[in-house]
Amino acid sequence: MSMKSYIAKRLLHTILIAWGVMTAAFFLMRIGPHSPADKYLATLGAGHNVSQVAAAIESRYGVDRPLYEQYFTYITSLLHGDWGWSFSTSMPVSDLIRTHWVYSFQLILLSSIVAILLGITIGIFSAARKNTTADHITTFFSFAGISIPNFWLGMMLILIFSVKLGWFKTYYDTGLPMFSLSNLYALILPVMTLATGMMAGYSRYVRSSMLENMNKDYVRTARAKGLPESIVLRRHVFRNALLPVVTIIMLDMSGIFFGGAYITEVIFGIPGLGWMSLKAVFSDDYSVVLAVTLIGAFVTLFFNLVADIAYTYLDPRIRYE
Repeated sequence: MSMKSYIAKRLLHTILIAWGVMTAAFFLMRIGPHSPADKYLATLGAGHNVSQVAAAIESRYGVDRPLYEQYFTYITSLLHGDWGWSFSTSMPVSDLIRTHWVYSFQLILLSSIVAILLGITIGIFSAARKNTTADHITTFFSFAGISIPNFWLGMMLILIFSVKLGWFKTYYDTGLPMFSLSNLYALILPVMTLATGMMAGYSRYVRSSMLENMNKDYVRTARAKGLPESIVLRRHVFRNALLPVVTIIMLDMSGIFFGGAYITEVIFGIPGLGWMSLKAVFSDDYSVVLAVTLIGAFVTLFFNLVADIAYTYLDPRIRYE
Protein backbone atom coordinates (compact mmCIF):
# COMPACT_ATOMS: atom_id res chain seq x y z
CA MET A 1 0.00 0.00 0.00
CA SER A 2 1.40 3.40 -0.99
CA MET A 3 1.73 6.24 1.49
CA LYS A 4 -1.03 8.21 -0.26
CA SER A 5 -3.43 5.27 -0.07
CA TYR A 6 -2.58 4.71 3.58
CA ILE A 7 -3.17 8.38 4.45
CA ALA A 8 -6.47 8.40 2.56
CA LYS A 9 -7.58 5.26 4.41
CA ARG A 10 -6.60 6.74 7.77
CA LEU A 11 -8.40 10.01 6.99
CA LEU A 12 -11.56 8.05 6.27
CA HIS A 13 -11.16 6.23 9.59
CA THR A 14 -10.59 9.58 11.29
CA ILE A 15 -13.87 10.95 9.95
CA LEU A 16 -15.80 7.85 11.00
CA ILE A 17 -14.32 7.80 14.51
CA ALA A 18 -14.89 11.55 14.95
CA TRP A 19 -18.49 11.08 13.85
CA GLY A 20 -18.91 8.28 16.40
CA VAL A 21 -17.45 10.43 19.19
CA MET A 22 -19.65 13.37 18.24
CA THR A 23 -22.76 11.18 18.09
CA ALA A 24 -22.11 9.65 21.50
CA ALA A 25 -21.43 13.06 23.04
CA PHE A 26 -24.54 14.54 21.41
CA PHE A 27 -26.95 11.96 22.80
CA LEU A 28 -25.29 11.83 26.22
CA MET A 29 -25.66 15.60 26.55
CA ARG A 30 -29.25 15.61 25.33
CA ILE A 31 -30.51 12.87 27.66
CA GLY A 32 -29.29 14.79 30.72
CA PRO A 33 -31.82 16.21 33.17
CA HIS A 34 -31.05 19.87 32.45
CA SER A 35 -32.31 22.26 29.80
CA PRO A 36 -30.93 25.53 28.37
CA ALA A 37 -33.92 27.22 30.00
CA ASP A 38 -32.89 26.29 33.53
CA LYS A 39 -30.47 29.15 34.15
CA TYR A 40 -32.99 31.68 32.85
CA LEU A 41 -35.82 30.27 34.93
CA ALA A 42 -33.69 30.51 38.06
CA THR A 43 -33.55 34.31 37.67
CA LEU A 44 -37.30 34.79 37.21
CA GLY A 45 -39.28 36.33 40.00
CA ALA A 46 -42.90 35.87 40.91
CA GLY A 47 -45.57 36.68 38.37
CA HIS A 48 -43.96 34.93 35.43
CA ASN A 49 -45.45 31.98 33.63
CA VAL A 50 -42.54 29.58 34.00
CA SER A 51 -43.83 26.99 31.57
CA GLN A 52 -44.35 29.55 28.79
CA VAL A 53 -40.90 31.07 29.30
CA ALA A 54 -39.27 27.63 29.29
CA ALA A 55 -41.13 26.65 26.12
CA ALA A 56 -40.09 29.88 24.39
CA ILE A 57 -36.41 29.40 25.28
CA GLU A 58 -36.37 25.74 24.27
CA SER A 59 -38.08 26.61 20.99
CA ARG A 60 -35.50 29.32 20.31
CA TYR A 61 -32.62 26.84 20.63
CA GLY A 62 -34.49 23.98 18.95
CA VAL A 63 -34.31 21.58 21.89
CA ASP A 64 -38.09 21.13 21.99
CA ARG A 65 -38.01 19.05 18.82
CA PRO A 66 -37.60 15.24 18.72
CA LEU A 67 -34.10 14.04 19.50
CA TYR A 68 -33.47 12.52 16.07
CA GLU A 69 -34.51 15.79 14.42
CA GLN A 70 -32.13 17.76 16.64
CA TYR A 71 -29.35 15.34 15.71
CA PHE A 72 -29.81 15.61 11.95
CA THR A 73 -30.13 19.40 12.20
CA TYR A 74 -26.84 19.53 14.11
CA ILE A 75 -25.08 17.27 11.57
CA THR A 76 -26.34 19.37 8.65
CA SER A 77 -25.27 22.61 10.31
CA LEU A 78 -21.86 21.17 11.15
CA LEU A 79 -21.26 20.19 7.52
CA HIS A 80 -21.93 23.83 6.60
CA GLY A 81 -19.42 25.09 9.16
CA ASP A 82 -22.02 26.06 11.74
CA TRP A 83 -20.98 24.81 15.20
CA GLY A 84 -24.21 25.95 16.79
CA TRP A 85 -25.15 28.65 19.25
CA SER A 86 -23.86 29.00 22.79
CA PHE A 87 -26.71 29.02 25.32
CA SER A 88 -24.68 30.67 28.07
CA THR A 89 -23.09 33.50 26.08
CA SER A 90 -25.65 33.97 23.25
CA MET A 91 -22.80 33.84 20.75
CA PRO A 92 -21.96 31.53 17.85
CA VAL A 93 -19.74 28.68 19.06
CA SER A 94 -17.35 29.30 16.16
CA ASP A 95 -16.71 32.83 17.45
CA LEU A 96 -15.97 31.48 20.93
CA ILE A 97 -13.52 28.92 19.54
CA ARG A 98 -11.73 31.57 17.46
CA THR A 99 -11.41 33.72 20.56
CA HIS A 100 -10.12 31.06 22.96
CA TRP A 101 -8.17 28.44 20.99
CA VAL A 102 -5.08 30.63 20.53
CA TYR A 103 -4.47 30.74 24.29
CA SER A 104 -4.59 26.94 24.53
CA PHE A 105 -2.33 26.65 21.51
CA GLN A 106 0.23 29.01 23.01
CA LEU A 107 0.35 27.12 26.32
CA ILE A 108 0.53 23.67 24.69
CA LEU A 109 3.16 24.75 22.14
CA LEU A 110 5.52 26.27 24.69
CA SER A 111 5.05 23.41 27.16
CA SER A 112 5.64 20.77 24.48
CA ILE A 113 8.83 22.43 23.22
CA VAL A 114 10.24 22.66 26.75
CA ALA A 115 9.23 19.09 27.63
CA ILE A 116 10.58 17.51 24.43
CA LEU A 117 13.91 19.35 24.39
CA LEU A 118 14.67 18.89 28.09
CA GLY A 119 13.21 15.36 28.29
CA ILE A 120 15.27 14.03 25.38
CA THR A 121 18.42 15.79 26.58
CA ILE A 122 18.07 14.46 30.13
CA GLY A 123 17.30 10.95 28.81
CA ILE A 124 20.43 10.87 26.65
CA PHE A 125 22.53 12.28 29.49
CA SER A 126 21.19 9.67 31.91
CA ALA A 127 21.70 6.75 29.50
CA ALA A 128 25.26 7.80 28.70
CA ARG A 129 26.03 7.80 32.44
CA LYS A 130 24.24 4.62 33.43
CA ASN A 131 24.41 3.71 37.14
CA THR A 132 26.40 6.83 38.05
CA THR A 133 25.42 9.44 40.64
CA ALA A 134 24.15 11.72 37.87
CA ASP A 135 21.97 8.90 36.55
CA HIS A 136 20.52 8.23 40.00
CA ILE A 137 19.73 11.93 40.52
CA THR A 138 17.98 12.34 37.16
CA THR A 139 16.09 9.08 37.75
CA PHE A 140 14.85 10.32 41.13
CA PHE A 141 13.61 13.64 39.76
CA SER A 142 12.07 11.92 36.72
CA PHE A 143 9.98 9.60 38.87
CA ALA A 144 9.03 12.54 41.09
CA GLY A 145 7.89 14.51 38.02
CA ILE A 146 5.81 11.60 36.76
CA SER A 147 4.21 11.00 40.17
CA ILE A 148 3.21 14.57 41.06
CA PRO A 149 -0.27 15.54 39.75
CA ASN A 150 0.01 18.68 37.64
CA PHE A 151 -2.93 20.42 39.37
CA TRP A 152 -1.15 20.02 42.75
CA LEU A 153 2.14 21.17 41.25
CA GLY A 154 0.46 24.23 39.77
CA MET A 155 -1.07 25.24 43.09
CA MET A 156 2.25 24.75 44.89
CA LEU A 157 4.07 26.87 42.31
CA ILE A 158 1.50 29.65 42.76
CA LEU A 159 1.76 29.42 46.54
CA ILE A 160 5.57 29.53 46.58
CA PHE A 161 6.56 31.76 43.67
CA SER A 162 3.53 34.05 43.43
CA VAL A 163 2.05 34.32 46.92
CA LYS A 164 5.14 33.86 49.12
CA LEU A 165 7.95 35.23 46.95
CA GLY A 166 5.94 37.48 44.62
CA TRP A 167 8.11 36.66 41.62
CA PHE A 168 5.27 35.92 39.18
CA LYS A 169 1.81 37.32 38.66
CA THR A 170 -1.08 34.88 38.90
CA TYR A 171 -3.22 36.15 36.03
CA TYR A 172 -3.01 36.31 32.26
CA ASP A 173 -3.79 39.73 30.76
CA THR A 174 -5.92 39.24 27.64
CA GLY A 175 -5.68 42.95 26.91
CA LEU A 176 -2.02 42.54 25.91
CA PRO A 177 -0.67 40.82 22.77
CA MET A 178 -0.33 37.05 23.20
CA PHE A 179 3.45 36.97 22.87
CA SER A 180 4.10 40.15 24.83
CA LEU A 181 6.89 39.91 27.40
CA SER A 182 4.38 40.39 30.22
CA ASN A 183 2.21 37.45 29.15
CA LEU A 184 5.18 35.23 28.32
CA TYR A 185 6.46 35.95 31.82
CA ALA A 186 3.03 35.04 33.20
CA LEU A 187 3.24 31.71 31.32
CA ILE A 188 6.43 30.54 33.05
CA LEU A 189 4.59 28.83 35.92
CA PRO A 190 1.85 27.29 33.71
CA VAL A 191 4.48 25.96 31.30
CA MET A 192 6.48 24.50 34.21
CA THR A 193 3.29 22.89 35.52
CA LEU A 194 2.32 21.34 32.21
CA ALA A 195 5.80 20.41 30.99
CA THR A 196 7.13 18.72 34.15
CA GLY A 197 5.20 15.47 33.86
CA MET A 198 5.79 15.16 30.11
CA MET A 199 9.49 15.99 30.44
CA ALA A 200 9.94 13.37 33.17
CA GLY A 201 8.17 10.73 31.11
CA TYR A 202 10.17 11.48 27.96
CA SER A 203 13.47 11.29 29.82
CA ARG A 204 12.61 7.82 31.17
CA TYR A 205 11.51 6.52 27.76
CA VAL A 206 14.57 7.95 26.02
CA ARG A 207 16.91 6.47 28.67
CA SER A 208 15.27 3.04 28.49
CA SER A 209 15.24 2.97 24.69
CA MET A 210 18.83 4.21 24.47
CA LEU A 211 20.08 1.54 26.88
CA GLU A 212 18.23 -1.18 24.96
CA ASN A 213 19.83 -0.14 21.67
CA MET A 214 23.30 0.20 23.17
CA ASN A 215 23.46 -3.58 23.47
CA LYS A 216 22.64 -4.24 19.82
CA ASP A 217 25.14 -5.74 17.38
CA TYR A 218 25.26 -2.68 15.09
CA VAL A 219 26.38 -0.52 18.05
CA ARG A 220 29.18 -2.92 18.92
CA THR A 221 30.21 -2.90 15.26
CA ALA A 222 30.28 0.91 15.19
CA ARG A 223 32.45 0.97 18.29
CA ALA A 224 34.74 -1.71 16.84
CA LYS A 225 35.35 0.55 13.87
CA GLY A 226 36.80 3.11 16.26
CA LEU A 227 34.04 5.68 16.03
CA PRO A 228 33.93 8.18 18.92
CA GLU A 229 31.28 7.43 21.53
CA SER A 230 29.50 10.73 20.84
CA ILE A 231 29.03 9.77 17.17
CA VAL A 232 27.89 6.26 18.09
CA LEU A 233 25.26 7.69 20.44
CA ARG A 234 24.10 10.43 18.10
CA ARG A 235 24.10 8.73 14.70
CA HIS A 236 23.36 5.13 15.58
CA VAL A 237 21.78 4.72 18.99
CA PHE A 238 19.63 7.85 19.23
CA ARG A 239 17.87 7.55 15.87
CA ASN A 240 16.80 3.96 16.52
CA ALA A 241 15.89 4.75 20.12
CA LEU A 242 13.68 7.60 18.99
CA LEU A 243 11.04 5.38 17.34
CA PRO A 244 9.10 4.35 20.49
CA VAL A 245 9.60 7.84 21.93
CA VAL A 246 7.79 9.37 18.95
CA THR A 247 4.74 7.27 19.83
CA ILE A 248 4.72 8.58 23.39
CA ILE A 249 5.18 12.19 22.28
CA MET A 250 2.37 11.99 19.72
CA LEU A 251 0.00 10.38 22.22
CA ASP A 252 0.90 13.04 24.77
CA MET A 253 0.14 15.79 22.27
CA SER A 254 -3.41 14.51 22.05
CA GLY A 255 -3.73 13.66 25.75
CA ILE A 256 -2.44 17.02 26.87
CA PHE A 257 -5.28 18.71 24.99
CA PHE A 258 -8.01 17.07 27.08
CA GLY A 259 -5.99 16.59 30.26
CA GLY A 260 -3.26 18.73 31.67
CA ALA A 261 -3.73 21.82 29.51
CA TYR A 262 -7.37 22.26 30.51
CA ILE A 263 -6.63 21.88 34.22
CA THR A 264 -3.64 24.20 33.98
CA GLU A 265 -5.72 26.86 32.23
CA VAL A 266 -8.31 26.78 34.99
CA ILE A 267 -5.68 26.97 37.77
CA PHE A 268 -3.83 29.92 36.22
CA GLY A 269 -6.86 31.70 34.71
CA ILE A 270 -5.74 31.33 31.09
CA PRO A 271 -8.79 31.89 28.85
CA GLY A 272 -8.24 28.91 26.55
CA LEU A 273 -10.51 26.08 25.45
CA GLY A 274 -10.20 24.36 28.82
CA TRP A 275 -11.41 27.41 30.68
CA MET A 276 -14.20 27.86 28.13
CA SER A 277 -15.31 24.21 28.27
CA LEU A 278 -15.37 24.15 32.07
CA LYS A 279 -17.79 27.08 32.08
CA ALA A 280 -19.84 25.36 29.38
CA VAL A 281 -20.13 22.13 31.39
CA PHE A 282 -21.46 23.94 34.45
CA SER A 283 -23.84 25.96 32.25
CA ASP A 284 -25.17 22.89 30.39
CA ASP A 285 -24.03 24.58 27.18
CA TYR A 286 -24.47 21.62 24.81
CA SER A 287 -23.06 23.19 21.67
CA VAL A 288 -19.81 24.36 23.27
CA VAL A 289 -19.18 21.00 24.97
CA LEU A 290 -19.84 19.17 21.71
CA ALA A 291 -17.53 21.47 19.76
CA VAL A 292 -14.64 21.08 22.21
CA THR A 293 -15.17 17.29 22.31
CA LEU A 294 -15.07 17.10 18.52
CA ILE A 295 -11.94 19.25 18.35
CA GLY A 296 -10.28 16.99 20.91
CA ALA A 297 -11.20 13.90 18.89
CA PHE A 298 -9.71 15.35 15.69
CA VAL A 299 -6.53 16.43 17.51
CA THR A 300 -6.09 12.93 18.96
CA LEU A 301 -6.64 11.21 15.63
CA PHE A 302 -4.41 13.70 13.80
CA PHE A 303 -1.41 13.11 16.06
CA ASN A 304 -1.86 9.34 15.82
CA LEU A 305 -1.70 9.69 12.03
CA VAL A 306 1.38 11.92 12.25
CA ALA A 307 3.09 9.32 14.45
CA ASP A 308 2.43 6.54 11.94
CA ILE A 309 3.79 8.62 9.06
CA ALA A 310 6.86 9.66 11.05
CA TYR A 311 7.75 5.99 11.56
CA THR A 312 8.66 5.53 7.90
CA TYR A 313 11.19 8.35 8.06
CA LEU A 314 12.71 7.16 11.33
CA ASP A 315 12.78 3.48 10.35
CA PRO A 316 12.79 2.67 6.60
CA ARG A 317 12.09 -0.99 7.41
CA ILE A 318 8.49 -0.13 8.25
CA ARG A 319 6.08 -0.52 5.36
CA TYR A 320 2.31 -0.11 5.28
CA GLU A 321 0.57 -3.22 3.98
